Amino acid sequence: MEPLIEAGKSGIETTCADNFVRCIFPILAAYVADYPEQCLVACCMENRCPCCLVGRDERGENTKSPLRSPAATLGTLSEHKEGDHPYLFDDEGLRPIYYPFWADLPYTDIFACITPDILHQLHKGVFKDHLVKWCTLLTSEDEIDARFKAMTNYQGLRHFKKGISAVSQWTGKEHKEMERVIVTILAGLVDSRVLKVARAAIDFIYYAQYQSHTDNTLARMQEALDIFHLHKDVFVELRPGDDFNIPKLHSMLHYIDSIRSLGSADGYNTESPERHHIDYAKEAYRASNGVDYVAQMTKWLQRREAVDRHSAYLNWVSAVPMSTSRGIPDSGLFTRSGIIPGHAYRLPKTCPLPSLPVNRLVSTFGALDFVPAFQAFLTEHKPDSRIPASTIDRFNVYKSVVILLPSVPHISDKNQLNKLRAHCATPSHSLRKSDTPAHFDTALIIQDRDLHREMGGLHGGLYHD
Repeated sequence: MEPLIEAGKSGIETTCADNFVRCIFPILAAYVADYPEQCLVACCMENRCPCCLVGRDERGENTKSPLRSPAATLGTLSEHKEGDHPYLFDDEGLRPIYYPFWADLPYTDIFACITPDILHQLHKGVFKDHLVKWCTLLTSEDEIDARFKAMTNYQGLRHFKKGISAVSQWTGKEHKEMERVIVTILAGLVDSRVLKVARAAIDFIYYAQYQSHTDNTLARMQEALDIFHLHKDVFVELRPGDDFNIPKLHSMLHYIDSIRSLGSADGYNTESPERHHIDYAKEAYRASNGVDYVAQMTKWLQRREAVDRHSAYLNWVSAVPMSTSRGIPDSGLFTRSGIIPGHAYRLPKTCPLPSLPVNRLVSTFGALDFVPAFQAFLTEHKPDSRIPASTIDRFNVYKSVVILLPSVPHISDKNQLNKLRAHCATPSHSLRKSDTPAHFDTALIIQDRDLHREMGGLHGGLYHD
């Protein structure tokens, strides 16, 4: 980091992407690291917060403390180096690192540069190491596993068919999959106050992963944090002896201020460099023979990058023209229809149940209201149709439909595909195979988006007494 000292003060000429040479002043603004390295950089012990002056026994409270000051910290370290014994050295939990690398960096407040770590602080820390552990102790491991096993299979949702106690390798992917269903797992199993704490923690974790924020989302994030601290003492009441003086719980207090000053926390998540470590280091090493592996890894990466660049060029050349209305590929994969207003959908190429008579829809599938509903649909959406509804007596029946949902900018810039399945039990024609059970997915469809926004979306009663 030493070259940044002079460059930050005097500037350095750099050729930019537009071929213009500009004088830039690189300033350290964010420092991404795990908790032990954060404490090392902040020159403090690991039983303290690297950002603020909270007491070592007060990290479980929902109270903000004054931030550490670079000038004051350097002054205290200098006095201690000279042989003095300033009381602030022990009160602030400092350790004898007398010349940290950031001491001469211009315009840098290292304590404000320390960024949130969603992977280790929230996914692995708050959720896996604490919330799941507390809830398991209040119930039992077998009961939690039984509920995970009993969950209905759903497209795109991981089914822990062996429970969660059998998972040996926990990664961020497993944590996220558990977070999606943990509230429903705990519903009816734990005290209502425990459920409030669990939902508040999950809400905070999901808000922290937003790609963009507004004052409204940050206010909801703060509300979830307040609810968590308001009801967290229920764990102490039900299991005396536990406490919340935990660094990862305290780190949640700094998320909102960090997002306001440095941007959304997903940009500083250590999950990205850890993923890159697998792609660019572990896989590259496996591709070598272990002899002079640095040169082999470099050559392997260069070839991979060349292939990726050429593939991107070929995809650009053969790109499918896009619809100007909703950005949907005009390739026949998706068709517009009035059945699902405002959405595109895709059906299987081959209809599994073609030309079924109406009486079978009623007798086999139990669709008692299909005929009047179909007539009402034609009246509302096809008023000029020349074909009377009463003359249509056969229909193609599909077991699934894929719906293209519009992207949600603050969550992801990619469109999402939702697959909905609905079919009755299918008897097996082989003695070796069991019957295929019935499967019916639940779908919530917004018919009036403006009214939905006006009403504030869906609401639950978990936050209300």
